Amino acid sequence: MKFLETAIYAVMVRTYFYFEETGRSNSFEHFPYLKTLTEHFTDDALEIWERHEGIQAARYFELLRSIGDGEDVDPVVHTALDLCLAVTCVPEFAVYLNYYTGNTATVQLAFELEGSAFPTHENIVDKLRKLQKICRVDWKKVPLSCAAVEADHRLLSHLFVEKSTGDGMLPPSVFRDGEWYLCEEPLHPLFVHQELADECAEWLGTRRSRSVLQIAGAGGRRFLAKHIARLLGQNLFLVSAEKCKDFFTEAAGDLKGELIRELFWQKGMFCLYGLQAEMFDKWQVTEEAFWKEVVQPLLDMGLPVLLCTEGRYSFYDSSMIGKRVELNPLTREERQQVFEGFADMYGLPIDCVRYSVRYRLAAEEIARAMELWRQDESRTEQTFARISTQLLSGRSKKALGSISYPTVGFDDLKVPDEVRGVLEQICCSAMNGYRIFEEWGLGQQYPYGRAVTVMLSGPPGTGKTMTAQVIACELGLPLYQVDLSSVMDKYIGETEKHLEDIFSFAEKTNVVLFFDEADALFGKRGEVTEGRDRYANMEVAYILQRIEQFDGIVILSTNFYNNIDKAFLRRMKYAIKYQMPDEAIRRSIWESCLPAEQFREELDITYLATQFEFTGGMIKNVVLKASVTAVHKGERLSMEHLLQAIRAEYGKMEWPVAAGMWGEYGYLMM
Repeated sequence: MKFLETAIYAVMVRTYFYFEETGRSNSFEHFPYLKTLTEHFTDDALEIWERHEGIQAARYFELLRSIGDGEDVDPVVHTALDLCLAVTCVPEFAVYLNYYTGNTATVQLAFELEGSAFPTHENIVDKLRKLQKICRVDWKKVPLSCAAVEADHRLLSHLFVEKSTGDGMLPPSVFRDGEWYLCEEPLHPLFVHQELADECAEWLGTRRSRSVLQIAGAGGRRFLAKHIARLLGQNLFLVSAEKCKDFFTEAAGDLKGELIRELFWQKGMFCLYGLQAEMFDKWQVTEEAFWKEVVQPLLDMGLPVLLCTEGRYSFYDSSMIGKRVELNPLTREERQQVFEGFADMYGLPIDCVRYSVRYRLAAEEIARAMELWRQDESRTEQTFARISTQLLSGRSKKALGSISYPTVGFDDLKVPDEVRGVLEQICCSAMNGYRIFEEWGLGQQYPYGRAVTVMLSGPPGTGKTMTAQVIACELGLPLYQVDLSSVMDKYIGETEKHLEDIFSFAEKTNVVLFFDEADALFGKRGEVTEGRDRYANMEVAYILQRIEQFDGIVILSTNFYNNIDKAFLRRMKYAIKYQMPDEAIRRSIWESCLPAEQFREELDITYLATQFEFTGGMIKNVVLKASVTAVHKGERLSMEHLLQAIRAEYGKMEWPVAAGMWGEYGYLMM
């Protein structure tokens, strides 16, 4: 007879004699099957059982010691477990107990069998908490001493299946989206915050129970939690805070019990991530209720809890948190360390200083971007810019602009030499500004207002949008053109939220932020004559403050320079006023716009540049219209096609067409 079989028969016999002593004589009379089974409980079987030999006995007593936190085996818990196994393996015994007690396996009966019929409430709770680590417990039962204790498949497998070790990965049904990190799994190094991981692991290691570690702040919280678990040699179960809403449903009891048993079998710690203040309003619960229903049950079981919270969130009662650490956004030097770490790990030759300046990513975002970039065959900086931008833009809830990857450079932009010199200075400032603040030591003098801010003004078609594209192309960065129609909202406060989303996204990806026709958003503040004026002025004040805090590249363009609020102009480090192009520049634009294979003597570029004072945008329109006409007629591009397109452009602009304006080519327009 095996050890557990004997243990089951033994507790059945003990129960029978206890009923005899308490006036329930001959209780097996109506349960002949139980009487037959217990006859197998012989002196020989008892003698073998008392020696506690074999794998079943070893597992059984190790389990009892482990649920008692390594203490000596608790006799009441021992007996309760035997009762639990007996009613599970012998269903008729469950009927027998219910017939005589009105319940099945309970700690009350275990207390009585151990000679203590009147346990205190605290004592009952203590035994049930120990049993809950491996059994289902009905905590809703009144009185609690009569709560049913039931075995689940994991317990039975651990005790009865010889090859089972009880630690197979069986995720809780209610936490299918949870993630198990096993401490034996490989984990790439912490390129930053290693000292913090050591500190937290040491703190948790000195506390066996009732430990809450809060990891707040910027990205990388879960990865830090995994490293802490690895240092402690414990597995870690990570669950999104969104699942906590299930703790406030009717299934909460089963949920907590299943989670506790899973953590016990896996010898794991619990990590709840993504917790933020808005969730409590969403669930319509208080922080106190959250703590009582989610955190405290785990602490009562002696299980450490790690809370990864968004931002700088703090609990109303800081005394509840044993230790709180906060991850600040990575500095430029820390980003360089992370880039260097992944470059060494993957064997990628990249300029880590340059990348740390350009991409203000969190550590986890750098990790993901580097992994995707490593898989790309080209591995150019433009590719990395595209990957990092798409990685973050995929999280955006609403499209507030469009992202492009310009290919036009300085050679494509036809501007005066002095304008080109300013543009080169702008690019230099964006690429090397960190040297001024770090290497030259001017960072303390400029704690804010480090953004490279550019104001482009001038008539339509003079090259403002193209200038923004050229700057982005020269820097190798995407251009994020803001859609002001999506940003500006009639509801108070929504415009500021949209702007915050835009600036936060730009800070992470270091896209070139471009506000076209910016006077709609950055216009002059007016006198407050009604409530809406007051909030409009507040929006302007918010934008001013956000630009001061920004540490990237912002380009504003406007057709009406005088309409821009002076406070914005003061914050612009560079201001370029575009004028109508002179004849030399117009000639250069005509040459660059006309198809190279169509350059023939009959295309009089000198005449076109001299005769028509067009902007670059107008010249592009003319060339495109003329080319379409030529293709439609199956002809080569000619002066006639160009002059007809010019006349159409005059008509579109409602400009008068004089009879003698065509000069020597007037015969073509007759």
